[in-house]
Amino acid sequence: MTHVILFNIVLLAACAYAFVAGGAPERWTAIVFLGGAIATFLLPFRHHQSYHTVHLLVLAVDSAVLLGLIGIALRADRFWPMYVSALHLITIAIHGVKAFQPSLVPWMYAGASGKIAYPMLVLLATGAWRHRHRLARFGSDRDWSPLRRPESDLS
Repeated sequence: MTHVILFNIVLLAACAYAFVAGGAPERWTAIVFLGGAIATFLLPFRHHQSYHTVHLLVLAVDSAVLLGLIGIALRADRFWPMYVSALHLITIAIHGVKAFQPSLVPWMYAGASGKIAYPMLVLLATGAWRHRHRLARFGSDRDWSPLRRPESDLS
């Protein structure tokens, strides 16, 4: 139970910092992380059944989070969202490992799914810190890449 409390403290701290210090990509990523955490918290948990087979509802939440992170990574004018998306893809792969190898110990399945989130939160906080640093150094920091090339680049 202590690990759940610790994770929630780290999650809230990283997301709060992203809201205060980050640009739009950092704030949107924080929203995706918080939405995924709340959705996962609201899922039914049966101590003797959950994580003994592929937890399909958690897989659905993780898939929705991955789609959100990929959307942010495609539009953000930053590199770190790509790394966060790749790390979250590993979380999806862990569900595949459990489907392929049902004898995987439940605590290992649950632990591997949850522990990969810590580096993702570090990347979010680092992204917010770097955004704040670029603002201080250059006076501006573009959040999103343009959807199309400028007219001068089309020739």
